[in-house]
Amino acid sequence: MLLVVFLLLKAGVALDSWYMKRDVFTGAHGPFPAVFAAEAPVAPEHLLSLPGGTQVLVHGLSLRWTDDYTDKYNGMAAVNVRTGKEYWHYERHDVDESLVSQFGASERTVVARFTDGKLVALDLRTGRLLWHAEIRAGDRGRNVKIAGGQVLTEDAGAVRAFDERGGRDLWTAKTPQWCHEVFLRSIHTLPDHLSAVQVLCNGSGRYGADDIGLLMGVDNRTGTVLWQQRTVDPDLTSWGGGHTLVAPDPARRKPVQLLDMNRQGITSRTDLPLDKWDVVAVGNGTVLSGTNPKNGASKHDTLLSAFDAVDGHPTWQLRAPGDHEFGIPKIADGRVYVVRQPYLTSADAGSQFLADLLVLDADTGRLLHTLRLPTMTADDETPDYEKLVIGDVSDGAVGIGWRDDGGELLIATD
Repeated sequence: MLLVVFLLLKAGVALDSWYMKRDVFTGAHGPFPAVFAAEAPVAPEHLLSLPGGTQVLVHGLSLRWTDDYTDKYNGMAAVNVRTGKEYWHYERHDVDESLVSQFGASERTVVARFTDGKLVALDLRTGRLLWHAEIRAGDRGRNVKIAGGQVLTEDAGAVRAFDERGGRDLWTAKTPQWCHEVFLRSIHTLPDHLSAVQVLCNGSGRYGADDIGLLMGVDNRTGTVLWQQRTVDPDLTSWGGGHTLVAPDPARRKPVQLLDMNRQGITSRTDLPLDKWDVVAVGNGTVLSGTNPKNGASKHDTLLSAFDAVDGHPTWQLRAPGDHEFGIPKIADGRVYVVRQPYLTSADAGSQFLADLLVLDADTGRLLHTLRLPTMTADDETPDYEKLVIGDVSDGAVGIGWRDDGGELLIATD
């Protein structure tokens, strides 16, 4: 019996060794590009253009899956945002057809979920394989998130958690029976071993007519579901740090609420004088709203209004010049990053224009810095022009979704 166990363990080690030998990684090129805990730039001056697609900025690296990058590899790549050169890449070789479905990143780890259900965790600094696991719950819209030292992903009728660095299977939180197909949307760790886990149930994963939003309070030591509440579209929900959640009230048509969460459940603190579509960013104690006072139904935000995330009181406003609007902002390190761009419509398709990156003080709205962006061409394939989006803000770098010639990503650095 002991011999059988020994042989099985040896076979498992051999399989892992084969898996790692078959995989390819380049290793890190040069020194790590950023120090830990560095803040975003107050006055970014330099711009780097990278291919478009899903990207995450962490510690001076732009992370992306490599089939978007080269249309060749089934893996992940990290690019130094100051030089534009590849820092490392990792490629799976154990299958021919599986591609990266989604990935998540923390300050130490990158975890990719592949379309065959395999999870692969890589060290952020080196690109080396840390661990892998397998979940066969289908590949449609599957996600992976990292928070509080745990990696979360979907399973059939559940959310599963793994140890971020070691890959140990930590817990499984079951969703209600009516939520049999789970799409993980966000995870936020709070004090008292509480994780707020937001999912969509049973539909397409994009909040269509059949989707149901569900927010669960989970004990992140055991996976015990402490409470659960149906919600609106997760894209209309913002997290304000600490215990604060900003979300439309699903029981009422318009009010946006400031909500408090703890291990006992969710309570409403106050209502904000906003429509559910108005909240565009939350962070550093500020709720930021984008509106067009002349036309409330318009997607063109010409006015940014800030509210205190504690009591909902208004704090400042910024109005765009008469022929301009604001893109989708991001709040980080006590600052607001937003693009100010010309007010474009479908009639402007194919025309060239200039836009600016603005850096504002989140508490007062005071303009700290302006950076002129390169000449851009308006999208000519959609009737409604898509606004420029601030993506990740991390370690001296600001990512800007750039709608030009293949949807490139602009990265502004100090």
